[in-house]
Amino acid sequence: MDKFMESRWFMRIVGLLLALILYMSVNFGDLQKEANRPSSGSSQEDVETVQDVPLEVFYDSDNLVVTGMPETVNVRLEGPKALVQAAKQVKDFQVYVDLNDVGIGNHQVEVKIDNLSDKMQAKVNPGYVNVSVQEKVTKEFGVEPEFNEGLLADGYDAQGLAVEPKTVKVTGAKDEVERITYVKATIDVDNEINQNVTREAQVQVLDRNYNKLDVEVEPETVDVTVSVTNPSKSVPISVKEKGELPEGVTLNSISVKPKEATIFGNQSLLDTVKELFAEVDLSDIKKDTTKKVKIGPQSDLNKVTPEEVEITIDVSTDEDKELTGLEITPEGLPEDYEYTMTSPEAEAVDVSLSGPQDEVSKVTKDDFSLALDLSGLEPGEHEVEITAQGPDNVDWTLSQKTVTVEIKDKNTSAEG
Repeated sequence: MDKFMESRWFMRIVGLLLALILYMSVNFGDLQKEANRPSSGSSQEDVETVQDVPLEVFYDSDNLVVTGMPETVNVRLEGPKALVQAAKQVKDFQVYVDLNDVGIGNHQVEVKIDNLSDKMQAKVNPGYVNVSVQEKVTKEFGVEPEFNEGLLADGYDAQGLAVEPKTVKVTGAKDEVERITYVKATIDVDNEINQNVTREAQVQVLDRNYNKLDVEVEPETVDVTVSVTNPSKSVPISVKEKGELPEGVTLNSISVKPKEATIFGNQSLLDTVKELFAEVDLSDIKKDTTKKVKIGPQSDLNKVTPEEVEITIDVSTDEDKELTGLEITPEGLPEDYEYTMTSPEAEAVDVSLSGPQDEVSKVTKDDFSLALDLSGLEPGEHEVEITAQGPDNVDWTLSQKTVTVEIKDKNTSAEG
C-alpha cells in the first residue's frame, strides 16, 4: 500500500478526481444563476403586481343589492416584459365577479380576469370574495334637522328648525333598510348664529347605535333653516343719585326720560331683570340741569334700547331772609288781670328765614301766628314760652323763644 500511494499513477488519479469535483461545484452555481436569469432578446420574462385594480360586479342591479365587495384588488402579471409593462400602464384588462347566476344570500365567489393576452399569466389577490346578495328595497323617511345650539350668539334663542324637502327616499338591501333608526341632517356654520340662516346639509342614515348604514339616499342633501329670536321686554328706568348737592342748593325734583327701556337677551336672563339704573352725579349741580346719561352696563344682555336717557334735575338755591316785628297775642288771661311784656320791650319778635329762593320770597309776617299762654298764672313776673306756627316749606327761627311778662291784678292796681 505504501508503494502504491507513493507511485506516480496514484498521484495522477487523485489530482484528476479533485479537478472533477472543483469543476462540478463551479458549474452547478452557474447553472442555478442561469436558471433564474430572464432569457435575452424578445423572450425576456417579467413579473409585476398592479395595485388597486377596480373590481367590477355583474348582477341584477334593478332588483338586488350586493354588499361585502371590495372596491379594488391587486393583480400579479407574469409574461413577456413588453406585454407586462403595457398591461400595467394601460390597465386594459378587466377584473370582475359575475353574480347573475347567484341567488339571494351569502356566497363566496371567484374573482375573474378578462381581456388579457394568452402569453401572460395573472393571479388576483384576493382570488375569492365573500358577498351578500339582498333584495333591493326603497322606503321614504322623514328627515330630522339638527344644529349645535352652542353656535347661537349670546342672548339668542332658537325659535324653530325647518327642512326642505321634509322626506327622502332611501334605497338599499332589505335588512339594511330595516335597521334604519335615524335620518338626520345637521347644519354646519362657521360663525355665530344671530339671524335666520339656511344651509345645505348632508343627509345621514344611521342605525340605533348611530352607525352609518350603506344605503343610497335621494336627494343626498337638504336645506336646513334655523329660525332664531332675540327675546325682549320693557323694564322701568330708575335714577341712582351719586354725591350730594352743593351747600345752599335744594333738590326739588328729579326725572328721567324715557321712563322705560327695552332689553334683549336670553329669556331666562330677562326674567331676572326687574329694572335698569341711570346714575347721575349731583355734586356739581347748582341750577336746573338736564343731562344725558348712559344706562348702567348689563354685560349679559344682548342689547338695551335706548342706550342713554335724559335726566332732568330741578333745584332751588337757598336764600336767607328776616322778618321783624311779629306781634305776640296773649291767651287765657283772666279778665281781672292785666299784663305787661317787659322783654322784649317792643312786645314783638323777629324771625329768620332760610330755604329755596322762590319759597322764601313768598313768606310774609301774616304766615306766622305767635301766642302766649297766660292761663293759670298769678300776679307777678313770669317767663313764658312763645307758641309759634309758621310755613312748612322753609326753615325759620324766632329771635327768642320766650318772653318776660308781668301780671297784675286790676283791682289791686285801682286801689293803689
